[in-house]
Amino acid sequence: MAEHGDLQIAILIDADNVSYRKIEEILNEVKRYGIPTIKRIYGDWTNPYVEKWKDKLLTHAITPIQQYSYTQGKNSTDSALIIDAMDILHSDRVDGFCIVSSDSDFTRLATRLRESGKLVIGIGEKKTPKPFIVSCDKFIYVEIFEKNQKKEPNTKKKQQNQPKPVPVDNPTSIAVLDEETLELLKDTVDDTADENGWAFLGEIGSLFNKRKPDFDARNYGYDKMSHLFKAYTEDFEIEERNTDKSRIKHYYIRNIIKRPLSAIAPAPATEVQKTTSNTASKTAEVAAKPANQNTRKKGRQDKKRQDTATVENSGKETPTVQQKEEQQVVESVAQNDSPNRMSFPAAGNKITADDVKKSQIRITKDFKPLFPTKSQKLRIIIGSNEYEGNFTYRGRGFHVLKLGKEAAIQLGLAEGIQLEITKLNEHSYTLQNQSN
Repeated sequence: MAEHGDLQIAILIDADNVSYRKIEEILNEVKRYGIPTIKRIYGDWTNPYVEKWKDKLLTHAITPIQQYSYTQGKNSTDSALIIDAMDILHSDRVDGFCIVSSDSDFTRLATRLRESGKLVIGIGEKKTPKPFIVSCDKFIYVEIFEKNQKKEPNTKKKQQNQPKPVPVDNPTSIAVLDEETLELLKDTVDDTADENGWAFLGEIGSLFNKRKPDFDARNYGYDKMSHLFKAYTEDFEIEERNTDKSRIKHYYIRNIIKRPLSAIAPAPATEVQKTTSNTASKTAEVAAKPANQNTRKKGRQDKKRQDTATVENSGKETPTVQQKEEQQVVESVAQNDSPNRMSFPAAGNKITADDVKKSQIRITKDFKPLFPTKSQKLRIIIGSNEYEGNFTYRGRGFHVLKLGKEAAIQLGLAEGIQLEITKLNEHSYTLQNQSN
């Protein structure tokens, strides 16, 4: 197949399902993908409904194909378009097809063309059935052309008084991404990201269009996908990087993972706080002194015994509550009775070459309940070292735990290794390479 931009594309238009007013924008859109070498439109040209198409056909050199309606209420245009498409396919004169229609009857045609290795672009209204949309490599809604479309003026004076078109990125025309699309976009960023979480915008767009053929930033009021990412600053980081050509910049995107408050360690006490605390303690001691001499003497004896015990245990640190809990989990794991332990490989869970490349661990099937229900930072313990891992929660498919290159090297992450993960608490996990 030819390079993108040099593709030869056949445009087949269903005149019954598209307005003549949008033909110029449709042709310009197709030129973004290749060169329209065949341009045909199908309809019953004896019908007054399609009469306004005639001037447009001459202007844009589109060949009209006459198809009579043999039966009242039946659309014979579909079959004529399908037959021509198959003839063009077998002639091997084009690299791709653009089917302009909102009719689901072309679903099987689009699937067949893709099976033959041809690019298939669909253009239609938002009422287009889902099966036809997903059968195309790319589907574009004609409604996005209406924002830049001008009414045809009757006089020169009327043209001068005509208001300017509303820009595509006008805030009043912006539609909010639904939760499903936003999550799919985050998943795509993760799947194309490097070990530091950064993903090249071009790779994101390419993969995302394959997963959601009808996605277009213009549907949400943005000229470009980079503008959309810039609008969702609570979910994504965006970074511009210079290239060898001064005027060209590459955009890189990274998911923002929000750290839960419970995972943030309390700030150390300041000197003022320490002084205040010590003063309060001394005041309490003075107020608590016994009233009689015997009691004071007994208190001094008790204090002496306490000081002696303190000296004997001075080399031992009092464990915190968190350390006690973690120690209990470790001891429980050693006795093989802990539900907080998982071992790789297991059914649906194994370390692949792609995981090693991305310094990550994929969590699927039975192990998913052992991890948080939202994306966040996790404390990862490998041997005597601690690392900060990026955990990405996904409602569908697998979760992802990105370790980072340093932690992956420390762990000895490799394809097919035997790995044991132990959950210490809600935000802490230990990783141990059992293959060593």
